Amino acid sequence: MSPNKFVIATVVCLEVGALKAQAPNPDPARFEKDIAAFESEDHVSPPPRDAMLFVGSSSIGYWDVAAAFPGIATIKRGFGGSHVSDNIYFADRIVVRYRPRLIVFYAGDADVAGNKNAEQIAQDYTTFIALIHSKLPGTPMVIIGIKPSPAHWSRMEIIRRANDMVRQLAASDHLVAYVDVEAPLLGTDGKPRAEFYADNGLNLNERGYEEWTKATRTAIETSWSRAERK
Repeated sequence: MSPNKFVIATVVCLEVGALKAQAPNPDPARFEKDIAAFESEDHVSPPPRDAMLFVGSSSIGYWDVAAAFPGIATIKRGFGGSHVSDNIYFADRIVVRYRPRLIVFYAGDADVAGNKNAEQIAQDYTTFIALIHSKLPGTPMVIIGIKPSPAHWSRMEIIRRANDMVRQLAASDHLVAYVDVEAPLLGTDGKPRAEFYADNGLNLNERGYEEWTKATRTAIETSWSRAERK
C-alpha cells in the first residue's frame, strides 16, 4: 500500500477511536513570536540546503544536534510547549520552506499534558505525516516516540497507546522510520531514571540526551544515508 493510501486508511480508523471526548487544540498563535524569531534567524544567517531538519517541541530545542551529528548540515526548529497540532499549523514556515533532505520530528509531551487521548495524538501525527508527504514528496522522516518522564508517568498508558499507533503507521510507510526511546530511559525498576531528567521531571539533562542520542542514532543516520533528492 502506498504511503498516501495508508495514511487515508489510518485516518479513518483513528477517527472512529477518537469519537470519545477530545481536548481542544490550543491556539497556535501563542507561538507567533517564536516562529518569527526563526525567520529572523534565517534572514541573518541563511540555513543550509538539503539539511537534516530537527523539528518539534522543547526536546528538540534543547538537543545539541550539531554536536550529536557532526559533519552533517543540521537545522533545529524546536519550540517549547508545542503540540503536534502546532507543528502542523506552522509546517510551511518551519519545515516545508527548508526543503530538507531528512526530517526528524519529536512532539507529544505537551499533548499528553493537555489531556489529549491517544487516538487524538496519533491522528495528529497522521495528519502531520500526510502533510509532509503532500508538500515534500519523497522526503523521509524519523519520528521519535513520546518519551517516558517522571512528570507524565501517571499518563504512561496514553503515551504507550499513542506510540503503538504511530509505530504501526510508520511500519507501513517506507518514508517513515519510528524510534522508541522508552527502554533506554527506564531503570531496572521499570520507571524513568531520575538522573536523566532536569529538575522539572520532563526535559532531559545532558546524561539523558546522551542516551537519547544513542537510541536514535542508527535510525537517523540510516535514513540520512538513504535519503535521495528528487
